[in-house]
Amino acid sequence: MDLISLVLTLFFVSLVAYFILKNYNPIFIFFFSGIVILISAFYLNGTLIPTTKRALEDITFITNLLDSFAFITDSFKKNLAGVGLVIMSVAGFAAYMKHINASSKLAYIANKPLGKIKNKYLVLSGTFVVGMALKIVISSYAGLLILLLACIYPVLITIGIRPLTAVSVLSLIAIDYGPKDANSINMAAMVGESDNVIGLFLNYQIYTVIAYVVVIALVIPFYYNYIDKRDEAKKTDDVKVEIPEIKDPKCPLFYIFLPWLPIVFLFSAYFLNVKLDVITANFLSIAIVFTIEFIRHKDGKKLGEDIMVILKAMADIFITVVSIIIAAGIFAEGIKALGGISILASAVSNMGASAIILSITVLSFLVYFASVIMGSGIAAFNAFGKLAPDIATKLGIHPMVLVLPIEIASCLGRATSPISGGILVLAGYAKLSPMSIVKTSTPLLLLGMLVNILVAYSFTIF
Repeated sequence: MDLISLVLTLFFVSLVAYFILKNYNPIFIFFFSGIVILISAFYLNGTLIPTTKRALEDITFITNLLDSFAFITDSFKKNLAGVGLVIMSVAGFAAYMKHINASSKLAYIANKPLGKIKNKYLVLSGTFVVGMALKIVISSYAGLLILLLACIYPVLITIGIRPLTAVSVLSLIAIDYGPKDANSINMAAMVGESDNVIGLFLNYQIYTVIAYVVVIALVIPFYYNYIDKRDEAKKTDDVKVEIPEIKDPKCPLFYIFLPWLPIVFLFSAYFLNVKLDVITANFLSIAIVFTIEFIRHKDGKKLGEDIMVILKAMADIFITVVSIIIAAGIFAEGIKALGGISILASAVSNMGASAIILSITVLSFLVYFASVIMGSGIAAFNAFGKLAPDIATKLGIHPMVLVLPIEIASCLGRATSPISGGILVLAGYAKLSPMSIVKTSTPLLLLGMLVNILVAYSFTIF
């Protein structure tokens, strides 16, 4: 029976990966496969669908089918009232900051000092560090890249950096982190600490982020110097592109502080031991910015239009992120019900000291390659990340030790995918092929994977 469960687990995972690789909608695939797997698991090993309240003898195929849909309903309710609403509130605030040019102004000001650095390869490192710093307030990968393309890309081209090199460096600004990020919020929910996003960031996530930034920033000058010389020797020419004008966004200078409001509120509440959730912090910040905008424009109708920007962004993020979280969660529940993951976890846990590093490595690279295939980090993270806490329990380690490297791997895999939104934005702007960008940046992203795994393992040592 164990062998059958293991084979079926691998079969369903492979089948889902195949259809996603064939460009089937991942939300549909996760929902459909999740229902099929949950029903199959009942007949295979007697595992009840989580929301089932019937006695075993009262279950028929029809009632089991109805219970599977009831589980979908329950998943929607829990996510929309929990992590889904948190992510939607973050997206609404982020869209509002973009709408009033506050985030654009922040990116413009943050990148200005880079033009004063004389060594062009040090400018690349500086661009990477500044971009990663901005990631804590501008959490969207594609959104931040668009801002950097407008503000710093023209500067990089002007000082003699090739378009391919410039956008390749921008693609490395890939890790999602901080209390405003959807992956971080979802990660906290996975490990059962939804109200402790700040604590998890300060105790775990920040170390991986700092290690990644330091290592990649140090390697960038040497790596891209080598790449440029290699391509020059091969007489590989980039497509000539027109250098766009760098425009100063129209809004007051102090608007650069507005995107930081939720972060300031959350950190202040954490250190002052005041209970404040992410949703409240975002809505409070929106109310403050509304007041500032009204004082500035003295136009009440404009605020009515602005709130529609926020609500539309919340609706869009439901389609692109929250729905994937729900669908992937149903798929993950089905995989757990089959029992194959539990069998593998038990086998690995008996391997002694090597079990932890092996689990971190295997799960991280599984999610990394799934993200490459899907072009979405959050889809891969939710499909496999929800399996990690159970494995961590069997290994006797804190769930974050497994969930965090999986989350980071999903971001690095997304940056390696030629079909991800961020890479397509870079390719379109610089008039290059997505594959050329991915091929150039992949060695550094794999180095990031090594850093990710080693930092995660260090949590079990120190």
